[in-house]
Amino acid sequence: NYGVELTIEKFFSKSYYALFTASVYDSKYKGSDGVERNTAFNGKYVYNILGGKEWKIGDRKKLTLDLKYTNAGGRYYTPVDLTATKTTGRAVYFTDAYSSRYTNYFRFDVKLGYTINSSKRKLAQSFSLDLQNVTNHKNIYSLNYDEKSQSISSTYQLGFFPNVVYKLQF
Repeated sequence: NYGVELTIEKFFSKSYYALFTASVYDSKYKGSDGVERNTAFNGKYVYNILGGKEWKIGDRKKLTLDLKYTNAGGRYYTPVDLTATKTTGRAVYFTDAYSSRYTNYFRFDVKLGYTINSSKRKLAQSFSLDLQNVTNHKNIYSLNYDEKSQSISSTYQLGFFPNVVYKLQF
């Protein structure tokens, strides 16, 4: 395994923050047959862009906005040999391990928050709406043989997911 990483960060000040991370890498293994192949973790690259802004509303309240964008290369997998699978009636995989690659991973999240700090005690209440995968991008989790349709079907990771959060800090 080898690669290079880069992180650029603007720490929280002047009511905002920003972060950029990027990795470019290669992950291989050599089997007992002496052939070098990709590992399941060889996505080749990943990068993230995060940022947030805070607005004060009076002395004790604030409104926040956070954004996150992630893009990563698709993972390698061992494909099903559909012809052999139909013949045997069970999933048969090609012998060339990790020879195919899923499509690239993409996700964009947006989080809106509202915080109220107590004037009488050390207490804060936060309400937030975290909209995960707002574009509802269909990121492949796995490809599987479907016995009923005798075809390869996709299983996807979580699509658009709104998450409402209430937090009490003391």
